[in-house]
Amino acid sequence: MPDKILSLKIKEALIASGHNRHDAHKLLLTWAVRDPALLLSMTKPHLKAIAAGLVDHYVRQGGDGVAEEDASPDKLSRRTIDDIVSSGSRLPVDKRRNSPVPPPKSTERQASTMRKLAAAFTKKKK
Repeated sequence: MPDKILSLKIKEALIASGHNRHDAHKLLLTWAVRDPALLLSMTKPHLKAIAAGLVDHYVRQGGDGVAEEDASPDKLSRRTIDDIVSSGSRLPVDKRRNSPVPPPKSTERQASTMRKLAAAFTKKKK
């Protein structure tokens, strides 16, 4: 539960905005920028998460503002990509390729039924 100062300011913002939540939100932010005590009471419960996020961001940026290269398995280095492109024979096989085997009859029957249903509900143009 917010402290007493914050509760009073929230009520005041709602009254001043005619109980419009969006306008009350904007008004409360404006007051918080001008009043350090209000800003502190708004952010105090979230300071631990804010500090952790800032430290993580700083570490990801390499400490001096320069982003370090992402070494996650989802990211490939430029050299690895160039090696894959230059060796065309070692490209990974796409398992989603269309197979030469036709789809089973049930799939064709289902597709035919769906087309008939769609046609039944389509208005005819005059």
